[in-house]
Amino acid sequence: MIRPRRDDDTPKQSLFGKFARIFGIIMTLLYVAMGIFIMFAGDSLNLDMPESMKYALGGILILYGIVRFVRVYNSTRSNKNRYED
Repeated sequence: MIRPRRDDDTPKQSLFGKFARIFGIIMTLLYVAMGIFIMFAGDSLNLDMPESMKYALGGILILYGIVRFVRVYNSTRSNKNRYED
């Protein structure tokens, strides 16, 4: 006999899982911020690279931050759906 799941039957997320999710979000923000900083404030760093290289590096960092965010979001969402089945 299958009984309906109650709210208190769902397993709690571990401390490591919470830390990993928060760390992933912080790293996402850090990569995006570094990309924006390199693109627009690279002159104050006295980087010896052409403008096109600064924009390329900044764009790559921003895109990587977005990819990390999508991965963190999808893993959080799949964990939530796994416990609802």
